[in-house]
Amino acid sequence: MTTRDGAQDSWRGPAGQQPHDKAYFLNLLGDSHTGLGRHEAAIEAYRQAAEGFKSQEAHCSYALCLWKVAQSHLSLGEPWHALGYLEASLPLLHELGLTRHEALARRQLDACQAELAGASLRDRASGKTVAVAQRQGLCDLGQAADP
Repeated sequence: MTTRDGAQDSWRGPAGQQPHDKAYFLNLLGDSHTGLGRHEAAIEAYRQAAEGFKSQEAHCSYALCLWKVAQSHLSLGEPWHALGYLEASLPLLHELGLTRHEALARRQLDACQAELAGASLRDRASGKTVAVAQRQGLCDLGQAADP
């Protein structure tokens, strides 16, 4: 695509639009990977998209990309990696008024913290777990009903 003054960027779009467009397409690529169950590839695409959105000050897209990275980590059964992304996205989701995503992220964060705390509660004398047995998928609340 060429602008009125003839300027083009390397993506054939109008000059000055590339970073936002690139971030947008990386976000869509992450969504595609997620749909195919390729969560590691989705994480990489979402992280790159988040960097682009942050540099463009696209706060809503940035917050949602952080949340999507957390979702992908949860899908891989990695609550310890999801934790930081949930903590980073929560204040942004709140500030932006994205209440549904904020509520989901808050529940997921609470569940992840409980799961991780439960994983480390062991009786020193016997070495056995003294908390309720850790449940696989406890942090995976992404499919939960709306609050």
